Amino acid sequence: MTTEQEGHHITWQQVDRHLIAGLAHAIDWVDNSLQHVLASRGFSPVHRTQSLILVHIASGIDSPSDIAYEMGLTRQNVHHMAKGLIEADIVEQFPDPRDPRRSRYRLTDSSIGIREAALETLAALDVAIQRRTGLSVDDMQAFHRVLAADWGPEIANHEELLALTGDQS
Repeated sequence: MTTEQEGHHITWQQVDRHLIAGLAHAIDWVDNSLQHVLASRGFSPVHRTQSLILVHIASGIDSPSDIAYEMGLTRQNVHHMAKGLIEADIVEQFPDPRDPRRSRYRLTDSSIGIREAALETLAALDVAIQRRTGLSVDDMQAFHRVLAADWGPEIANHEELLALTGDQS
């Protein structure tokens, strides 16, 4: 399968050379590995969307609408997926102190075991990635810095992209 783009033929096999394919692969690998290791330690696995909701909550994004915006989902989707986390006593929902008509999420006190196991596993997965890929400690730190850097606002249109890249083709 090919696509026309600015007069060039691009095969879908070439897409794997782009950042998005690598990021998608990385998310899949890390989340699948995390879920397998947690299951092997006796914890119930969670759905990928639930896992990403947990990442958002742990990073301080606790409003269902903000999580939905960040993940490209509807607020209803987030509520539906969070329901399983609430039933598993990993997450609790509480009224927003600033607006009681809205809700927020937080990790429960009883989820400490799975949280600690997840953090230990994620740290160990970093080491596994480093060893399997042959990256140095400095390379891994640089990789983390790139992922954690502020990439600025999303690119809004083609003209903005061209202006940022200086590409006149």
